[in-house]
Amino acid sequence: MMRKYVLIFLIFFSLKVFSQTQRFYYDYQFQTDSTDLETKISELMVLDIDKKGSKYYSEYVFQNDSVMNVQFKKNMSTHSDDPIPMSGKQGVVAYKVLKSYPNFKINHIVSLDMTLYNANQQIKLDWKIFPHKEKIGEWNVQKAETNFAGRKWIAWFSTEIPIQDGPYKFYGLPGLIVKVEDQSGFHKMELKGIKKNVLERDVLAFKFEKPIGLDYKKYQTVYKNYRRDPMANLKKMAQDGQFYVTDDAGNRLDNADYLKSQEKAVMERMKKNNNILELDLLK
Repeated sequence: MMRKYVLIFLIFFSLKVFSQTQRFYYDYQFQTDSTDLETKISELMVLDIDKKGSKYYSEYVFQNDSVMNVQFKKNMSTHSDDPIPMSGKQGVVAYKVLKSYPNFKINHIVSLDMTLYNANQQIKLDWKIFPHKEKIGEWNVQKAETNFAGRKWIAWFSTEIPIQDGPYKFYGLPGLIVKVEDQSGFHKMELKGIKKNVLERDVLAFKFEKPIGLDYKKYQTVYKNYRRDPMANLKKMAQDGQFYVTDDAGNRLDNADYLKSQEKAVMERMKKNNNILELDLLK
């Protein structure tokens, strides 16, 4: 009961402290294929926190989305078809995780097969806090463990940053989560820097994007169907005449041959993407 009151106090205290947007930068290291060390990737992730909640997303993806959105708007206003540029390092973490305060309702925004989804869920993480203390970077931290999405996670939180949030869907400790990794070492997120009083970002850069809302249980079914047939929507568009391919001269090519070759390549990539963060989605 005492811990409950402490966490409630921290919520209200942190809302006062973070009355403006604070930006926390995390290095996210993950291995997409559990059998191949060469598939290990590092991506710069952002956790933006303000009084309304938090947003977790890829800095690389955001920067490219912003550049493309500017060019897209320009093309629309001038009726041109100028190429849309890419900027800087290309990101691979396309999903966004939004949490709302004080209930920590989660919105998982992700695109699958050309369809944008907004899967909402409410999770409760059962943390076990240990007396072990260390220093990570400039922060004094304490150890905690939990099970989530088919993995055991080890976290290090700092009461020096009095807010009970963290990267991805992790939250609920008496201080910001500075580092969290699964026991196997395949997924690790570690805080690298903080910026205070930054401008709020719209992580859905493209205004025409209207995610399909659904609960997370339904999303699990959608995701599993996507894994089985990742080009279902594209194949349907081809059947309906809404999609076709051309050669360099503008001549139409055979859709069936193109789709068959693309499907084979996509399925091969899917097989190698066997080590996703939420392992429960593969069951």
